[in-house]
Amino acid sequence: MTEIEFDSHGFPKASGIFETIKTVYGSPIALGRHMRRALESARELGIGIPSEDFIRLEIRRVIAENPHEIGRLRICFGIDLLHISHDAYTELTEPARLNFYSQTVIGVIHKTFPYDYRFALLEAARDEGYHDSILFNEKNEITETAVANLVFRINSEWVTPPISSGILPGVVRAIAIEECGVRVRTIHISEIPDVESGFLLSSLRIAQPISYIGDMKLQIGDAARHLEEQIRSHSQPVSVG
Repeated sequence: MTEIEFDSHGFPKASGIFETIKTVYGSPIALGRHMRRALESARELGIGIPSEDFIRLEIRRVIAENPHEIGRLRICFGIDLLHISHDAYTELTEPARLNFYSQTVIGVIHKTFPYDYRFALLEAARDEGYHDSILFNEKNEITETAVANLVFRINSEWVTPPISSGILPGVVRAIAIEECGVRVRTIHISEIPDVESGFLLSSLRIAQPISYIGDMKLQIGDAARHLEEQIRSHSQPVSVG
């Protein structure tokens, strides 16, 4: 069997699709949703993946061999490639400070690796003292951040950009839309001054409140705490099966 080489971010030195999943005491959050997204991407990109039974067996094996109270499960699929890892994950406790990335970024709807470009965007934000950057498309529509989906409260309504604006269809974003009353609509950058509160949504952070966009302070009040509670209540870990 050919030994897999890895890049500096822990991804195989190849190309393919991946899913990152939070685990709690060995149980993944929304594994079924992640599997469906991976399968849809694999079909569209012409990547063959093993049977779901085999993948679940491998997930159980990897988690059992690398147990963590809170973990990051990463599943990578490529041509003749399946790699699964399970590492410790440290919960984020600080609200996020965001800036704007200065250039248009073309969004992707498949979660693919190499992932270097997204990590570079993240690193650029951190070099300026922020946790991440808000991205926008050629129409000046807000899309996402380097590694997360966005939800904003504007005029007392929770909204998130549509996939058509150029975003990754995040798993937690889907939960927020389907279970928590978040509305999908385009958000123009001119609306940023109207943002009352906001969240970064991702499979690891689940729902991380946003404290600042640049120098603009956002509210983390009752409405934000209620939405976060809703999203987390619908993002509970389940057995691998």
